[in-house]
Amino acid sequence: MVVIQSENVWINERFSPAALWIEDGKIKEIMPYGSTKADVDYGKSRIFPGFIDIHSHGYQGANANRMSVDGLLRWVHDLPDEGVTSFLFTTSTAPVQELYDSMDVYRQVKATNPQGAHMLGIHMEGPFLSKEFKGAHNPEWLLEPKLENFMPFYDRFKDELKMIAIAIERDEDLAMSKFCIEKGIKVAIGHSAATFEDCKRAREIGVDDFTHTFNAMKGLHHREPGAAGAAMRFDDMYAELIADGVHVHFDVANLLGMRKGKDKLITVTDAVAIKGLPQGVYHFPDRTVTIDDKGCGHLEDGRLAGSSNKMNDLMRNLVGPIELPWDIAVNSLTINPATYLGLEKHKGKLAVGYDADITVLDESFNVVNTYVSGVSAAGV
Repeated sequence: MVVIQSENVWINERFSPAALWIEDGKIKEIMPYGSTKADVDYGKSRIFPGFIDIHSHGYQGANANRMSVDGLLRWVHDLPDEGVTSFLFTTSTAPVQELYDSMDVYRQVKATNPQGAHMLGIHMEGPFLSKEFKGAHNPEWLLEPKLENFMPFYDRFKDELKMIAIAIERDEDLAMSKFCIEKGIKVAIGHSAATFEDCKRAREIGVDDFTHTFNAMKGLHHREPGAAGAAMRFDDMYAELIADGVHVHFDVANLLGMRKGKDKLITVTDAVAIKGLPQGVYHFPDRTVTIDDKGCGHLEDGRLAGSSNKMNDLMRNLVGPIELPWDIAVNSLTINPATYLGLEKHKGKLAVGYDADITVLDESFNVVNTYVSGVSAAGV
C-alpha cells in the first residue's frame, strides 16, 4: 500500500489536488490532497494515467522484426522512463520467417511477466501494404492483403495479434479486414493508396483507425479528400498522430487534433530501433539509417525511416507548439488508446478500481516517476 499526491492530478479530464491510495496494483481510493500522510508528495508535478503507445517498433538497436530476448527485455524495462506503462509490440514489413521468429520471442518474453511496461499484444504494420505508399518498408517483402497470406500469421499468433494495418484498397471485398474484425483484431488504414470512398466503405464494415495520419497515405485535396480527408471527416474513426513536428507540421497536427476532439486522437511514437541511440549513421541488416539532430531516422535516399520519439516529449509538443487543449492532448496518450483496444474499464484513467498505471511529469514534462501496477518503474 502506498499513497502519492500532487497539486495536479488528472481526474475527470482536469487537474485537481488529490491523493491516490494504491494497493494490490489498483487505485483503491482517491482522497483530498493533504487529507492523509502521503508516502510521496509530488508537489506541482503533474500526475497522469500511464501513457499507452500502440505503435512502437524498437529501441537501442532492437528491432521488432528481428527481436532478441535480451533486446525485448531491455525495451520493456526502459519504456517507463518516458512515461509509457503499456504498449503494442509493432512489427513492420520483413520476410515472413523473420516475423514468425520475432513474434515467437514476444510470446516467450511476455510469458515471463517481465519488469517494465505491460505488453498488450502485437501490432502488425506490414507486410499487407501498398507499394505506392510503402514509405520505408521494403517492397520486396510486401504481401497482398489476402486471407491466404494472413492465415499463417493468425494460426500461429491468434492470441497475441491485437491490431493490423492494411492497404484496404487492395483487400478484395474487404475480406481480410472483415475476418480480422470478426476475430477481434483492430484494423487500421495504413500505408495505403485508398481513396475517400475506399475509406468510407471500410468504415462501414468496422475499420476505425488511420495509421500515422498524413504519412504514407493520399493527402487532402479539395476534389479527392483521400485517406487524410477521411480521417478528418469521420467522427467515429480514430486517427494516429506522430506529434514530433517532423512527420506532421505542428499546425497541421493542431487541425487534426481539434477535428478529432478529445475522444478520437491517438498519439504514437512510431519509434524504431534507432531510439535511444545517439546521432549518427547506423548499418542494420536491411538498411542504413542516419539519425539527425532531431532524433529522426532517414534512409540513404532521404525518406523518413521512423523516429526516436519519447512519449513525454510528444506530450510536451501537444500542449506546447501544437497548442491543443489539455483534454485532447492527455486523452490521446491515455484513455483513447485504451478505449481503442477495449481496455477502457481498467486502463487509461485515474479512477477507483483502475490499474495503478501512473505517469508523473514535472512542469517541463520530464519524467519524475512512473508506476506500473502500482510499482515504481522509472529509472530502476
